[in-house]
Amino acid sequence: MIERLANDVLQDEYFINLNNKAAKLLANNLFFDNGINIKLTEKELNDTLRFADILSNSKNPKARNKAYQLITLLNEDYNTNPYYQTFSHSVLAKLGNFPGIEFLKDENNSSELPFDRELEKKVKEFIQAVPDTEDLIFTDSQFELYKKISGSKHFSFSGPTSMGKSFIIKSFIRKVVGNKPPENIVIMVPTRALINQFSIDLNKELKDVLEHYNYTVITNSNVSELPSTEQHYIFVLTPERLLSYLSQKENPSFAYLFIDEAHKLAAENDIRAVTAYSAISKALRRNPNLNLYFSSPNVSNPEVFLKLFKKDEKQCFRTIETPVSQNLFFVDLIEKKVTHYLDNGNYLFEPKIVTKSETIYDLLSVIGDEESNIVYCSSRFETIDKATKLFEKNQYKQFEVSRNVKNVIRQIRTYIHEDYYLGEFLNRGIGYHFGNLPQIIRNKVEGLFKEREINYVFCTSTLLEGVNLPAKNVFILNNKNGRTAFQPIDFWNLAGRAGRLKHELSGNIICIKETDKDWKKHEALLNGDAEIKLNPSVENYIDNKLKKIEQILNENPDIKGETKTMKEILEYIANIISIDTLEIQRANYSSEIIKKLITDNKEAIIDLAKKKNGKVEVPSSVLNTNNLIKLKIQNEIFIALKKQAKNPSAIKMPSKVTYEICQEWLHKFYSMFHWETEEKQFKSEKQLDYYAVLMNQWINGIPLSQIINESIAYYNRKGSTLMVGYKNGTPSYEMFDNSKKHINVLIGNIIDDIESVLRFLFEKYFNNYYAMLVEILGEDNAGVNWATFLEYGTQNTIVIALQNYGLSRHSADYTFRKYKDCLKIEGDKLIEINI
Repeated sequence: MIERLANDVLQDEYFINLNNKAAKLLANNLFFDNGINIKLTEKELNDTLRFADILSNSKNPKARNKAYQLITLLNEDYNTNPYYQTFSHSVLAKLGNFPGIEFLKDENNSSELPFDRELEKKVKEFIQAVPDTEDLIFTDSQFELYKKISGSKHFSFSGPTSMGKSFIIKSFIRKVVGNKPPENIVIMVPTRALINQFSIDLNKELKDVLEHYNYTVITNSNVSELPSTEQHYIFVLTPERLLSYLSQKENPSFAYLFIDEAHKLAAENDIRAVTAYSAISKALRRNPNLNLYFSSPNVSNPEVFLKLFKKDEKQCFRTIETPVSQNLFFVDLIEKKVTHYLDNGNYLFEPKIVTKSETIYDLLSVIGDEESNIVYCSSRFETIDKATKLFEKNQYKQFEVSRNVKNVIRQIRTYIHEDYYLGEFLNRGIGYHFGNLPQIIRNKVEGLFKEREINYVFCTSTLLEGVNLPAKNVFILNNKNGRTAFQPIDFWNLAGRAGRLKHELSGNIICIKETDKDWKKHEALLNGDAEIKLNPSVENYIDNKLKKIEQILNENPDIKGETKTMKEILEYIANIISIDTLEIQRANYSSEIIKKLITDNKEAIIDLAKKKNGKVEVPSSVLNTNNLIKLKIQNEIFIALKKQAKNPSAIKMPSKVTYEICQEWLHKFYSMFHWETEEKQFKSEKQLDYYAVLMNQWINGIPLSQIINESIAYYNRKGSTLMVGYKNGTPSYEMFDNSKKHINVLIGNIIDDIESVLRFLFEKYFNNYYAMLVEILGEDNAGVNWATFLEYGTQNTIVIALQNYGLSRHSADYTFRKYKDCLKIEGDKLIEINI
């Protein structure tokens, strides 16, 4: 009866009118449009609340979401109304939305529930309590998911960004660490930024239980430095680090693998999707009984990931129920109109703050005043440019700078540079956040924003990678990620950051069109169906681009009609097929890709790869360390190194690192690994001399601020040109003039080069080279692995060990220099820390 009644309500014309009137109420409040006086009569308010109550009794997620939305729409105007207080409390209790109830309490809603509702709420609080915590309670949809995942060996689930999926994973891990016998766990995340966030959260939220069961959180693939006695591990790794971990035979096995942000497996034009696929396949090869779990946002077919790895597709869960409601607006600053997107028709209005606004900064200042605001920009240059303009607008506006913010400003100026924009912007409550900002600074910005000590964070697509940074308002300035148009999953994943659980009932997504270039074809995206179906990339490429993969295997690189990125992806897949065909011969093992080719009757591709491979001497353990480097090149290098095995000093990496030695080895790698054709970002071999300077400074532990100061001094001496952004899609250059603008561009470039070139690209090649030396000379005689120095930015084993405990490079070095007496060191090993 309830379901029939709820269905009738959703289609009822009077209900739709009430819902739209409540939505207009919220829209006019948000845009300060006092010209239109919309108020509900007492009857309309009472009827709206009764409708919300009926809908909250339903099991249909659409009805439940609508019940919650009605409560949020009315909250600002009626939160002191006794009738609203009782109904809002009752509806949220019925939905099991306990964070929402806490928020109402903080707003002085002390209403009592009727006896039966109070009893039902108490029962839910008892049953849905998060195990081994004092005051955490699952919402209804979280509890349903937790029960399902707890009883499954393989599982895939999806839900809105605000649902708290990582909270479910952490709650499940809390249960798993109590298993007997204890088992190691891996959480695979798409980026290094998420490694940091996940590991910090685990250590903070699960501290007691991890200590009790003797678990350590590890964020890299090298565990040899850590004490192994009675120790168990939770690894938080990127796909690249997981592949590296799996290639080291002596590393401990693991029984659980969680794939966070699993939708990245279906990301188009992203080479990391292939790496992630490869890492999961190899993990399953190492342990066929692996417990495997996938978590993704807003995906309507989460079972697709189980299907991909031949697991039971029925073990999946999807919900659209959200504990935070979201209001979607499109502001057209050219037409001076606002569209509020509603379920039944849209509300168009022309508030004064829009008709009078000349720029986006007028809107950001008024709507975002004293709120938490994320402002999405499509590139790093745009992020800093837009943050600068809001700073200039708010320069003389009063803003209370907390002690915490002052500390962070001081740290930024010491750690990076006196003239770094971020230090200045924080004085006005403005921060920025993008992928290649140093991790220590990103953590500080996130911390200040979460504690509401700054109001604005301008950011790039780091939030699409899963970084958890919710806000009251999410302003989206264009529908692109770089130069690529948003896919629906990207847009809704970003939009899902609007609204902070426990801090408010709803959030606002405000898309702003400032020029004709922005927001092309936006209607399809904003009006679009929320059904987002994924087709994992690797399968998609094999189904649709096999002819081109065959062309690459035939060494015909002239692929027509594909972008540079797509060519790289297809070359990568061709390389994986070449490596995996060896596994059939060497270990009688078929990878997921090979199985798919056999199933699709495409054995001709396998035969072609075998034929083209020829005689391969390089071992599988080396090839599996990095599938991105072509098999032919690896084999060529391995054979050449084997011939020099009797003269190890000629092929081993020197333990001393100087500029000349960095320069020599980079030039060696340039010809050895065919960088001229394989790494298009090197325009010429001359560039390597600059990278040799940077690499020498970085590996020798030179502080970032010193690296930056020396680079500025060099630019001043030489009078070099600097790329300062893009004009009409082409790079724009200016002569370096030591201005604040140029210093900030230079700092951005240096940080970018450290993160993208030194710690990613070079690390990949040095790791691969070292893996070959280990096979040829044995681990004891292989010398030092420069990949480790590049990853940690030091050669000091104690500073590396401190970073393994979770400190940043800067903090680890500081601790080693200032507080050595707190460290118990034997030889070159860190034995103990006096916390």
